[in-house]
Amino acid sequence: MDLKKLLKGIAVCGTLVLLFGQCTKIKTTDIGSELIPTVDNVLTFDTTLTVVSHNYTFGDSALPIISKDISGNTPEHLLGYISNDPQFGKTAASIYMELKPPTYKYFFENVKDSLFLDSVVLCLKWNSTWGDTVASQKINVYELDNEMKGDSSYNTNVAFRYSRILGSKTFSPQILKDSLYLFRQSLNKQLRIRLSDAFGKSLLSQDSAAGEPYSSDSAFRKYFKGFAIVPETPGVGGNALMSFTPSDTNTYLRIYYKYIKNGIKDTTNRSFVFKNSFPGGNANKIQRDYTGSQLASHLTPNSTGDSIAYIQASPGTYNILRIPSVDGFKAVKGNVIVHLAELSMIQVPGAANEFDNFLTAPPVIYMDFLDTITNKQYPFLTDALSGGRYEPSTFGGQAKSVIGLNGQVVAGYTFYFTRYIQNMITRNSPNFPLYLYSPYTVAYTDLRLGFGVNRVALGRVKLGGGIHSSQKMKLRIIYSKI
Repeated sequence: MDLKKLLKGIAVCGTLVLLFGQCTKIKTTDIGSELIPTVDNVLTFDTTLTVVSHNYTFGDSALPIISKDISGNTPEHLLGYISNDPQFGKTAASIYMELKPPTYKYFFENVKDSLFLDSVVLCLKWNSTWGDTVASQKINVYELDNEMKGDSSYNTNVAFRYSRILGSKTFSPQILKDSLYLFRQSLNKQLRIRLSDAFGKSLLSQDSAAGEPYSSDSAFRKYFKGFAIVPETPGVGGNALMSFTPSDTNTYLRIYYKYIKNGIKDTTNRSFVFKNSFPGGNANKIQRDYTGSQLASHLTPNSTGDSIAYIQASPGTYNILRIPSVDGFKAVKGNVIVHLAELSMIQVPGAANEFDNFLTAPPVIYMDFLDTITNKQYPFLTDALSGGRYEPSTFGGQAKSVIGLNGQVVAGYTFYFTRYIQNMITRNSPNFPLYLYSPYTVAYTDLRLGFGVNRVALGRVKLGGGIHSSQKMKLRIIYSKI
């Protein structure tokens, strides 16, 4: 046997034994079952690559669409005003919706001349508040001037006309947690806005005869087109968004009145609701205004990238990331085995008056890439989806508490896309730009794939960009030479 060949074979075998032996020394990561060899700088190496990041705001074509599910239920709708976020500016959220009689023809107990109004109240089922629960908000309720479509879904820049004001309420969002004990009912987690008596009397005075408002759904919708529930933006401050559910059974228009029963006035109430045999229309308008904000000064792209990555839940902002250093790494190292490709970023906390304590970071942010050949975005199929399902616990993007500047506890995010980077190195896959954002939902029509990611509009975070002085966004690669 050739001695040189024998020695070479022994050396290769020894190297493989050492390599696989190192695999028993597992480094615990958030990936879970993935086993990563110990970095020893002999067989396994560790390097950090630079990232170039740029800030952008979403255009109209990328705005969320708020739609019903197959049962006619709606997701949460946001209402309120953020008047002073130094980092991301102002946000105003309005709700448009129909509340209608549960059936047709619709009757009250007696003829209209024997009905006596006590009050009429718009009630919205409250879910949660994001922001300052103490600062006062003023909410106005108007009558819509143009009809909604119950079978249509609207995106968040929709605009309906309204003019006649029906009522208003100034309150602190913290009261929404309180319970109310009213006549024959106990209520909690509701926003209740008393509307004008003239509006209530008009509802009591309508008829169910042919062509009259209570004769059919189409007749009622012509008579009353729905509500515009709108925050008052000038004057009253407000620094929070409140979420409500139109299709919840505790959302309704309630009419309290008396009628003559056996010669005596009896007290009762009736409710108009969202979900009935003719489901109501709904829309959620969310307006962003970045004028004068910190973000506004970071929207001009430059060749070196930005020091701060501004991520605001959709409809909001996104970052385009480029990692040209991967090409340089490949040119120098050649074909390698990538054990881990980990993109990490950390929150840069604002000053004490920038409200990070209640205008909090998104629970989840997301990343995909733009195929510049087809000009379409695609998911990281082998890293982000397991069995065709989006798995943030594996892919990353979930906010975690980490220690940041000056020992502060801040939000940190990490993404794992090892297979994607491996394909760039071994299969010469293109180094496409990456999109970093916090979407409400994502949809890839070519793949017939879509899923939810984050709550609409709730969450914003200022992250260290690729050239930040101390909190750099970076790509870490653990690899072995082949």
